[in-house]
Amino acid sequence: MAKRKYSSELCKELDLAAKDPHLEIRHRPVRYENGTVLPIKITGVFPAIAGKAELTIDKFLGGGFAGQVYRCKLTGLDLPEPVPGLEAGKLYAIKIVIPPSSFSRWFRNTTYWLAFQGPFSSQVNYGACRAGLLWQKLVRRAGLIQFGRETAVKDAYASFWDANLNAYGEITEWVEGRMWHLEADDNIARRFDWKNVPLAETGSPEFIDKRRFMRGMVELMHEMGAPEFARQYEWSTMKSQPNCMKRTDTEDGGLCAIDFRAGLALLPWLPMSPGDFKLILDGLFKRRTLVQFDRCDLDKMEAYIAAHPEVFKDVQPMIDELKVRDRAYRRSLLDITHHGLRPTFDRELQRDVIAGLTEGYLADDLIDEAFAEKLRKGGLRFALFHLLGAVPIIGKMIRQRWGSKAFRKHIFSILTKPSYFKAAMKSRAAHDLIGWHRAGRTDETRTRKLAEKPARFFAERFTVGLLPGGLHRLAIRPIIAWNAVAAFFKFIHDFAVDEAFRERWFLDQVAEGEKEGMLSREEHDHIVSIIKEPFIVKYLKSMAVHFATIPITQIVSVVTGGFVAAYVLSKGGSKADASLAFAGIIAIFQVTPISPGSLCRGFYVVYLMIRERNWRDYLVAAPLSFVKYIGYLAFPLQMTTTYPHLARFLVSRRATALVHIIPVFGEHGALLEHWVFDLFFNVPQIMGRHIRGFLTAWMLLGMAVILPALFVVSTKGWVGLMIALVAVFICPRMVFYPLLTRNK
Repeated sequence: MAKRKYSSELCKELDLAAKDPHLEIRHRPVRYENGTVLPIKITGVFPAIAGKAELTIDKFLGGGFAGQVYRCKLTGLDLPEPVPGLEAGKLYAIKIVIPPSSFSRWFRNTTYWLAFQGPFSSQVNYGACRAGLLWQKLVRRAGLIQFGRETAVKDAYASFWDANLNAYGEITEWVEGRMWHLEADDNIARRFDWKNVPLAETGSPEFIDKRRFMRGMVELMHEMGAPEFARQYEWSTMKSQPNCMKRTDTEDGGLCAIDFRAGLALLPWLPMSPGDFKLILDGLFKRRTLVQFDRCDLDKMEAYIAAHPEVFKDVQPMIDELKVRDRAYRRSLLDITHHGLRPTFDRELQRDVIAGLTEGYLADDLIDEAFAEKLRKGGLRFALFHLLGAVPIIGKMIRQRWGSKAFRKHIFSILTKPSYFKAAMKSRAAHDLIGWHRAGRTDETRTRKLAEKPARFFAERFTVGLLPGGLHRLAIRPIIAWNAVAAFFKFIHDFAVDEAFRERWFLDQVAEGEKEGMLSREEHDHIVSIIKEPFIVKYLKSMAVHFATIPITQIVSVVTGGFVAAYVLSKGGSKADASLAFAGIIAIFQVTPISPGSLCRGFYVVYLMIRERNWRDYLVAAPLSFVKYIGYLAFPLQMTTTYPHLARFLVSRRATALVHIIPVFGEHGALLEHWVFDLFFNVPQIMGRHIRGFLTAWMLLGMAVILPALFVVSTKGWVGLMIALVAVFICPRMVFYPLLTRNK
């Protein structure tokens, strides 16, 4: 799905407007735009040298629960001593540990608070930030033992504090690579023996290689005493596969582990993937821990390092710092599942918990420095302030007004000064409109108008603005629907009549496939070279008809639903009954395997077969075209034997485009993506290989069921059963199979 374009310059203008210097508080940005320059103070991971740096954001790569990721160029560097790996002018991956999505931020922080009774530590606690990076550095070194190379783990260079987003961040290696090729494999059963099967003897070498690599990462982390870090590479979670990439920037092209920051705490009552059930049980019965996130065993880590002195001979400074940072991190949280009741009687632990939580409150803009001093003294004030964090929505509002003098002055000025009220509303509108514009809710012109009229913005914000983005746009500008329909039919017309337009569209698809790693350069060049071949030309023409059938089912369902609703009303039914009938008709059309649109598509393919007197080249496409949804894959599957690279690409691109709609599990490179590809490409190939056996078994099944029934039915029934036996069970084996398998 193409991303909506928005004006980066407009977002920067709105960000400046949101930072009105006359206001008592400031609205922090949600994320940065490309081209933003960040002057920061950094501390190297190893050696831990402090200095200054300047990062220029090259590209925003996205964000999840663990934070937001950018590709940045290091445009300035001022260090008293060099930090290996940090060089001005090079590209680096930057993660700032705060999600760009408000929902992701809320859900992450809520699960973490339930687990550890404090703010998300990696974002606000220096010890947590440093401990995670030091672990990554040590695991990278251990890659020499497990995989024979350090490049198996992404390098980590420095940590920093981002005062704009109020979050810690990290500078790590920029890895050029891709997730995996979706491989054509007509014997996917070999994957079941993924531990032993030679890669040269399977059609899925990348799939199996990644599974082995991730298993190796899990084993390595367990050996090093970091079992909860290993969750990032557990295959069974179905969402961990994107955490390692196949490198294209090294000669060996090996796999590389790229993510060591967990985003969500694992609660025993909230498993979020199939693999979480096993992890929860292992935590409860093997390690005696109720919640899991990133806890580690430093004694086991030291024993592992001591067992490999030749590899870790120079890392003692890292180990010493890790001990200090990890201890400070663990003691900064109430964490009743690990500390139990100790904070109530252990005064030293109590002071550490209070100091750590207060640090988090400051970073979360809940309190100011003056109130922080009061909280550090502990007592009833601190206890009440902390418990308010368990109260949804209202708790945060109370804590902000209680803990921040600037926030109190801000609210008071809004209520007493009309000019301040106007400025505050304009600032807040500008801040919120950045998100609207990025999400495509408003175009550039409308965004500017709403920014100038904040009252109009807030009226919309709490009415149609509560709708999903698409419905919001449609409610404000109904002509969008007409423009979309007009653009759709123009595309179909151009695609049907303009050969050059079809070729441009097809070449764009192929170019994007190479960019996304679905095609190699050689495969891309081969597909481009055959674009003029007759079957490819025929396929592209057929695509126009397939596109045209997309709206047919929806149109027919709405018209049919309207007639049924009118019939219900004419018989004295209520409007509620008519609405229910209309909705039922729409739902039936969506779930039936064959629809008006798929019938049109199927009959078109049958027409081609008759017109060209060519049965064999359509025997795969013909039956599939009659099936809703998967019918769009009919021609790509037909190409499997003649153009395998092209068929694999077309099927994988369409199937994965659908699966990417699914949150979390539909991520590019995740296991579900490969399963969908197998379902639509590899499984049909396997069935095709065994089609003779399937059709023979089908014919015998029909004969076994129908022939005995002939003795108990009437003459009319006998005729019907014989017709069904011949047409449904015998013809596929006796007629279609010979046509399908004859030599060209």
